[in-house]
Amino acid sequence: MTNIELLYFEGCPSWATAWAELGRVVVETGTQATIRLRDIAELPEHERTGFAGSPTIRIDGLDLEGYDGPSVLACRRYPQNDGRGWPTREQLRESLLAAAGGASG
Repeated sequence: MTNIELLYFEGCPSWATAWAELGRVVVETGTQATIRLRDIAELPEHERTGFAGSPTIRIDGLDLEGYDGPSVLACRRYPQNDGRGWPTREQLRESLLAAAGGASG
């Protein structure tokens, strides 16, 4: 089972679109997953490490784009999606399938 977290903070509205897109791709791929929406304001400091801005999506503990730096309290932009504040469906799909070992379900 894949563990997925979407981390966000209020003030960056793109997390809602990222959450909806993530849900669509999980259904489309048939990914068996535990999915959690987490406000970083409610997390202990050690769980904020590697937060690359709102929204950050972690799949099995790893940032969608491989970010592993200090926490960034800013609205995140995804270069693969023309700088929008959420990843593309294809980026999500590829990451979910890779986490599942290349097979959906």
